Amino acid sequence: MENINLEQIDLIMQRANVSYTEAKEALEQSNGDIVEALLYLEKANKIKTAPCSKGEGFKAFISKLNATQFQLHKKEHVYVDAPLSIAILALILCCPFSIIGLVIALIYGIRINIKGENNIAQKVNAAFDSFQK
Repeated sequence: MENINLEQIDLIMQRANVSYTEAKEALEQSNGDIVEALLYLEKANKIKTAPCSKGEGFKAFISKLNATQFQLHKKEHVYVDAPLSIAILALILCCPFSIIGLVIALIYGIRINIKGENNIAQKVNAAFDSFQK
């Protein structure tokens, strides 16, 4: 059996979010091979997801909103091009005016488009396209 050192145990503990005992046992079962130890823990369903703080989830949500663009356009002319987070904030703070503005935009054939790298943008665009036809 290969000597198991503290660095290996720490690495397994960090990667799999397991206790010292579980990490040591996995390394012993895999003769000190880190990859095999991780596979052992995975097969035994002992790998736990790291707890996520509420702030991290909120920051990730805001960064996704900022990476997604809200656009109002008609043919080549773009009237509004802003991050989705700003558009939602404007909608909330100026709700009656925002809704009236969006209805007027739809009446005059101005298209609403959400651009982003996620499937939510595609779903929203599909909904807007079906509504605007």
